[in-house]
Amino acid sequence: MTACADNACSLWGSTFELHQTWGVAFYERFVSAPLLRTNALYLHLACNSIVFVLMHIQLFRPGHNVSGGYHAWLGKVTMAFLTIGTVAALYLASEHDAVGPYGGIWAEWGFYSMSLCVYFAAAMGWRTAVKKDWEQHRIWMIRFVGAMYGAFWVFRVLLIVTGPLLRDWESASLLISIWASAPLGLIIADTLRRSWDRSPNTLSQPS
Repeated sequence: MTACADNACSLWGSTFELHQTWGVAFYERFVSAPLLRTNALYLHLACNSIVFVLMHIQLFRPGHNVSGGYHAWLGKVTMAFLTIGTVAALYLASEHDAVGPYGGIWAEWGFYSMSLCVYFAAAMGWRTAVKKDWEQHRIWMIRFVGAMYGAFWVFRVLLIVTGPLLRDWESASLLISIWASAPLGLIIADTLRRSWDRSPNTLSQPS
């Protein structure tokens, strides 16, 4: 735990004056950051937010028959935004080896692994669609959505849980979230998918 100058990194005024060290480091890295770093962050946030919306449209409006053209076109758009957002994320991660409160090189390679987990699932979904293997396409796209949810929501839930427990160990909480969130999201999604497929009321194929 540490403090930041004038407690400027907090929206709670003087309520909390000690913060996770990595949070203060994040604030200080972007409060007066080089333009390239700031733009990379905005680009990553914007593109991944768009992907987050589009992937739900794709998930809940599947199809390779009547709506196949629209579904395929939107899939290409989603992959394009995901690629741009991932490249921006990789650039940001490449600087983390010099940020001790993040975990240094462990944070850098952890974010690389997170990006790989998310993008690999999406790429496998793309590959199976090109091969017209629709069942495998569905499986990999559900895994991709799970990895995205993991990288965003599981990441933050883990921070909430492990942050107070591990606050005496610098970067431990953050590193757990970095390395575990996307794989956990993928595993949870695939476990749910298997449960849905065992249910007689669940369609196992895209419509």
